[in-house]
Amino acid sequence: MAFRWIGKSEDGKTVTLRRLEDCQMPFPPYATSEWIKSNVDIIRVGAVLDVETTGLNQNEDVIIELGLRQFLFNKNTGEILKLGKSYSSFQDPERELPKEIVALTGITDEMVAGQKIDWEMVNSLIHESAVVIAHNARFDRPFIDKKSKPSTEKIWACSLKQIDWNVKGYFSSKLELLNIYHGFFTDSHRALNDADALLYLLSQTDPATNKPYFFELANNAKRLMTQVVATAAPFDAKDHLKGRGYNWDSVNRFWAKTIFKDDVPAEISWLEDSVYCGPFGGITRDIALTDGFKN
Repeated sequence: MAFRWIGKSEDGKTVTLRRLEDCQMPFPPYATSEWIKSNVDIIRVGAVLDVETTGLNQNEDVIIELGLRQFLFNKNTGEILKLGKSYSSFQDPERELPKEIVALTGITDEMVAGQKIDWEMVNSLIHESAVVIAHNARFDRPFIDKKSKPSTEKIWACSLKQIDWNVKGYFSSKLELLNIYHGFFTDSHRALNDADALLYLLSQTDPATNKPYFFELANNAKRLMTQVVATAAPFDAKDHLKGRGYNWDSVNRFWAKTIFKDDVPAEISWLEDSVYCGPFGGITRDIALTDGFKN
């Protein structure tokens, strides 16, 4: 599909962007309070979540800000029907913030000093939600799972990995760029701002299907995933594997990739042709829906 840039002028010389404030979005006209009350069988609660941390190391770094926004959605159409409860809080990491984190987020030591996330509140909001969504769930989920038992038992969805932005013409899947391509911006790298921006993005219509992006994400979140492990892969195949999206596990010393289970036969065929030049020499491991994107 051709690349779309919402907000571009007809002559293609300028782009108009608007600031997203308070997650304002158009809801379907039919989604009145009365309709919602009488159609509870097809309505579900979702939650978008984002964290800011002291760094990228999930074993050593900690959360310094958390933002979460609940919403109601139509499970049949993927339409966002109504905003729900939200929660946002700083967390004192009890250490000096790295300069690069202060520069990236604008969060300072003074802002987090003495602050504490109410994990009982977070647990309650997560427990009420049928699915928890993050733009890079493989990053956010391990930080949340350490603090929240309900999180460990939930289905998580990843809008970075479970929406095919490339086929839609967007060759960068960074949230800030996707927002800009869709005609809006927000103060990035602040937790609730990014959560709201993601929810607004997911409410936008995919012209290929005439359904919200969230429809694709919600359906893919229910598809079983499998980890394909290319054990004993030839060294000279590393560029092929990397180009295919495999990641190197330096501890266990193998290449691995997580894909939808129904794509496994085609992936094994590719490995046999391009990597092993013979029978598949690796293993596959199915992942339970509630274990997706865990550490």
